[in-house]
Amino acid sequence: MLRRIVRSLSVAALLAAVTTTAAPPARATVVERIVAVIGERAILLSELRERAEPGLIQIYQSVPPGAQRNAAISQLYRAVLERLVDEELQRRAAQQSRLTVSAREVDEALERVAAQNAITVDKLLAEAKNSGLSERAYRDELRRQLLEAKLINVRLQGRIRVTDDDIRSAYRKLVLEERQQLTFTPAWIVLDAGTGPEEQRAQRELAERIAREAKTGDFAALARQHSTDRSTRASGGRLSPMRPGQMPPALARIAVSLEPGETSPPIRLGSRLVV
Repeated sequence: MLRRIVRSLSVAALLAAVTTTAAPPARATVVERIVAVIGERAILLSELRERAEPGLIQIYQSVPPGAQRNAAISQLYRAVLERLVDEELQRRAAQQSRLTVSAREVDEALERVAAQNAITVDKLLAEAKNSGLSERAYRDELRRQLLEAKLINVRLQGRIRVTDDDIRSAYRKLVLEERQQLTFTPAWIVLDAGTGPEEQRAQRELAERIAREAKTGDFAALARQHSTDRSTRASGGRLSPMRPGQMPPALARIAVSLEPGETSPPIRLGSRLVV
């Protein structure tokens, strides 16, 4: 059906933009921007910067300005973003299993960490603050660690069984959910499906041959040569930018499954075949 061209900012480009505009943590300007979407959960640039602040402090203290510092900041943001995504997936799994962490459990964890380091809780919080973590941020981190430990414990007990297929299925679902919000610039090649059995078979074979050639050839040239859609033939089959919800359901299902530049097999759409 479609050759997909997605208009979206890549993670690499976004991280580069964050890196080049980053200032030392104490003087950073927070810009509200979405850096990742997991289902309905948006991860904001301000959240990413807040979580990265302890690492940023270390980088600004130990890495000289220039390309080396920019590379270190970019790597840090990427690692923190991956961590935020993992935490959201863990949060969903915990919610599904009705696992929670109470304020009292966080207080007890705080006391244990302080005792292990032979210092008071106030001293521990002060040292965390010197490292770029507020008391709220430090408690949130302890809460996440406790929740992760509960999830691991439940899985070890066999109450939650996560297979490789489960992980792949969950990943595919998240990708499809995110792509529903993207804007596509699709292109298509439209053929008449034919009337009688022989003509329909011949048109199906032609559509399959065009789809094979389009995978390695010039899609626009093939559209100009074969497409019967007069409104898009001259432009190489290209349609106006649109979201999946604006497409016929059969085309939308194909569109969200394609990678940029990929061509789908022929599909039947009423009296037409579409590549």
